[in-house]
Amino acid sequence: MIPNNMKSKSRLLLLSFVSLLCGADAKEINILFMGNSFTFRHDLPELVKQVFEEGQPGLTVNVERIVYGGQDLFRHHDLYFSETFVRLNSITPGEIEDKISAIESMLSASSPPEFYDAYWRKTGLPAVDWEIVERNLQSAVKRQQQLKERIESGDRVKWDYIVLQSWRDVVSDVNAGYCEYAKKFAAIAAREGAGVILYITAPLAQNEAPVSEPVGLEQTRMELQAIRQLAQQIKPRAVVPVAIGLRKIQQDGTSLKFRYVNDMHPNQYCAFLTSNMFYAACFRESTVGFHYDTVTETNPKGKGTGKDPDGGDATIVFEPAVKELLQQTAFEAVMEFYSQIH
Repeated sequence: MIPNNMKSKSRLLLLSFVSLLCGADAKEINILFMGNSFTFRHDLPELVKQVFEEGQPGLTVNVERIVYGGQDLFRHHDLYFSETFVRLNSITPGEIEDKISAIESMLSASSPPEFYDAYWRKTGLPAVDWEIVERNLQSAVKRQQQLKERIESGDRVKWDYIVLQSWRDVVSDVNAGYCEYAKKFAAIAAREGAGVILYITAPLAQNEAPVSEPVGLEQTRMELQAIRQLAQQIKPRAVVPVAIGLRKIQQDGTSLKFRYVNDMHPNQYCAFLTSNMFYAACFRESTVGFHYDTVTETNPKGKGTGKDPDGGDATIVFEPAVKELLQQTAFEAVMEFYSQIH
């Protein structure tokens, strides 16, 4: 249970979250999710919409996503020019045409641009095969063309929040990797009158089998230290530190699993934890007692209709005790992170 005084403070923070950009009487907010399959799988934006709208009756949450499989903020920014989607309310068709030309130039080149190799040298991360990027560049051309047609039709959106998903790109240097590009996107978002939400995934902390202790602690400590520094610099509207939630459940041992055996993605349990952490992060309130209790995997990975990548049922309805554990942990994990931000 949450003390009444904490609930009162949370309500004030809730008002700040909704009204800061949208006005005191806001009944609708628009959120753009930017990332990869960690955003796409389980249709995470729709799960976030569901839990937000249950917790805040009368509030309509509109969500969209711009995702490229296996990609990070660096490639979103420097290669696929996803800033055009952030600027959906202000970008011109001519600006999009310029981005399309730039992407086509990279596709026609005989080798990757120098800045591509420089990024991997700066971060110390393993370089991604350029052939993989080229396939996404082809997709980016199509998406930019679709975006141009969209705005020419008059279908524009002013975003209130941009969700920036991490993907194995958080390094100790707050001026490199995810942190560097989160700053770039945060600056673009600010010019558009939008705030940012940092969604920090934890692929190396997810367990595929029962554990007796936390997984990936060293990596988690490094990443969270960098994200704390980043948060102090850019003052995001919210931070969703999934690794803390996983650690809190794993610390005394657990039979709960948070990724698939046959697929490295978060499973339904991790998706449920994450979506509840989004709510806790944005509204500073626990979701314990919410009716929301169901997550469906959206990619069976060849296991057949209605199945998840391990061959289990795609849809999981969480038992009350497990549901409450994940909800309460989501709140405690977010509050732990916020208590460390000065």
